[in-house]
Amino acid sequence: MICALMMSGSAVAQSQTTDIRPHANRIKGDALLKEFLGKTHDGAYNFSEDGKPARFYTEVHHENSRVSYTEGDETTSGVWTIMRDNLCFQYPNATMQGGCFRVYKVGNCFYYYNAQIPPSSNELDRDYWTARSVKKGDDADCEAIFS
Repeated sequence: MICALMMSGSAVAQSQTTDIRPHANRIKGDALLKEFLGKTHDGAYNFSEDGKPARFYTEVHHENSRVSYTEGDETTSGVWTIMRDNLCFQYPNATMQGGCFRVYKVGNCFYYYNAQIPPSSNELDRDYWTARSVKKGDDADCEAIFS
């Protein structure tokens, strides 16, 4: 998983301040279902300026709308849905944040933008995306698009 989310040696470093949207396709509606229903995604958070992620997770999107989120040794169960073309998560555990995300795809990488923050053409005052994932077993190919 770590290797899949790290950049290749020849690629340009990609941090959360990299606006991927000019290179991406927004995933909506039935396309979100196709990419997530019954699928497992390996992902990462907290990318440094040199493109190195600090936290890693695995998320299983079960067909019964349940989600299993694992980070480190902890697994939390919740519910995932699609609302207004956003991928949404709810967890009963107060320590686990849920929320809704606009999902963009570059190559085989998925990028998650907080849906509570309206999209803007100039978002340089904040991180563009909150997390990045690939389907389990895939090696990320998104970095090459930026090199």
